[in-house]
This record gives sequence, structure tokens and C-alpha cells, in this order.
Amino acid sequence: THDIRELRSRIMAYLEKKGSVWILFDNLDKGWSTQGVDVIDAIVLRCLIDAGRKIEREMRKGGREFHCLVFVRNDVYDHVMRNSADYGKEMRAVLDWTDTDLLKEMLKLRLVNGMRIAATPPPFEQLWQRICIPIYKGEETSNFFVSCSLMRPRNLLKIFNHCRGFAVNFGHARIEIEDIEKGFKAYSHDLLSELDHELSDVSPSWRNLLYHFIDAPSTMSVVEMKVLLREANIEANDLEKVLDFLLYYGIIGVRTLEADHYIFDVMYDERALKARASRNGEKTNFVINPAFWPALEIRESELPRPV
Repeated sequence: THDIRELRSRIMAYLEKKGSVWILFDNLDKGWSTQGVDVIDAIVLRCLIDAGRKIEREMRKGGREFHCLVFVRNDVYDHVMRNSADYGKEMRAVLDWTDTDLLKEMLKLRLVNGMRIAATPPPFEQLWQRICIPIYKGEETSNFFVSCSLMRPRNLLKIFNHCRGFAVNFGHARIEIEDIEKGFKAYSHDLLSELDHELSDVSPSWRNLLYHFIDAPSTMSVVEMKVLLREANIEANDLEKVLDFLLYYGIIGVRTLEADHYIFDVMYDERALKARASRNGEKTNFVINPAFWPALEIRESELPRPV
């Protein structure tokens, strides 16, 4: 009902008073299935990206600094781009964390800021040993924290804060073994509740699915995994969708002869995990992420690795 040209000119005149403008779109893909995006959703997302680029060009022609960013999951981006004629032309920045050293650096910067260290901060290892015991169950403690974070910065901060909270409450000078055990269990329950909400966003009928893993073995074959999902009232035609969700969010991984592989080990490319799983067919073994063991009271088991 308005003249677009007049509206645009008024906005550009107003932007003379601003240094730059940033428009951020987030959580558009919240609840979208990891099996692919609905056609209508993909069209809307493609139109949103194109509209953002068009506005950027028009504003920059008028000498205005203007940016439009859309945050989506990797699988959603790949799906939309595969169905676009100009695949590869969009500027893309990957925000996923796949390097443990970068996560430790993030934690170090938080610690330095919190401890108000004015001088040149010491190396991470020295700083870490001042606030936490170095070894837990035969593993370096900072590595243990990172391995249980699902490579998410907020999760790393959560588990650290839980452990630190118990250390403070018990009057410990630094985080001790019992603080890690109690903090890790509290974090595991938080993580379980959070991902159960994400799963119910994808499909409300899958609510509380993760709680059916209580008392399950840490390693399960394909047949055992499907039996457990069927006992959780998952329909046969939804089994693959649920498995994709569990793999994509790092709840389960694929066990091979060499190691256990999770989604963050393959740059969040689910196809790489599926390729490893397909090599052994029904003999494929899935392993539950240790971050969920305390909350689900997982029974540690050791199935033979595939040959």
C-alpha cells in the first residue's frame, strides 16, 4: 500500500545518522528435520537470502554500509544450495567448532577476564592447573571437559561452571575429583533436558524419547538400536529420521575399527557418518556419547569393533 521507492529513500536518508546496519535472522530452522527441508521452507529461505542481497546492493549504491546475515544449520544450507541455480555463489561463514584447541582458547580468554589478569596471561596449561586438578580417570581434565561438550562453547562453559560451583560450595581451593563427578552429572542432566526439547520441536510425538535410553548399554548394534526405538513407540517409517537426529546432534556416534566418530569429527557432514555406517550394514555399532552417561545411567559395554 506504500510507494517502495519513497520508503527506500526515506530509510536511506535516516541511515545517514548511522554508521552501519546489520540485520540478523536466526532460529529459522528450529524444529526442521535433519532429513531435509520442506519445499515451502526452502523457497522461503531462498527468497529471504535473495531479498537480503538485493537490499544490500541498493543500500551500498547509496553509500550506506548494510549487512544481512541468515543463520542456518549446515544440512539446511546444503539442501537449499543444491536446489539453487547459483550454488556456491553465496558467501558462507562456517561457525561450527571442530578444533579442541580453539575451544580451550575460548575458555582461557574467559578465565583471564574473570580472574582479571592484567599482565601477559600464562599458557593455558599453567592457568588450568591453578583452578583444576590435571588428571581425571586417566585423562587430562580440560580434554575431558571438551570431549563432553559436543564441541559447543556454551556446553563447555556449562560443565566448567557446574564443577566450579561444587568446588566453591565445598570450600575447595580448586576443582577436585568429587567436584568434577558431581558437576558432570548435573551438566549431563541439563544436556539431556535441552536436547529432548529440541527433539520434541522436530516432532512433538518424539517427546521423552531420549529417556528410553536409561540403563541402555553404551554400545549397541543397528538391530538393538532399532528395537529400543520401536519400544519407544517410534513408527517404522520414522526410524531413519530419528537416527539422523541422534547422529546430527552428537547423541550417538558410529564405532569403527579405529575410533568412535561423532558428527563434529566429520565437520558436521552427516553423509560421512552414514558412509562409515553403511560399510558394515547390520553389523554397524552405535555408541552413546559419554556426555549422556550419568543422566541416563548408561551401562558401559564393549562390543567388538567391526573388522
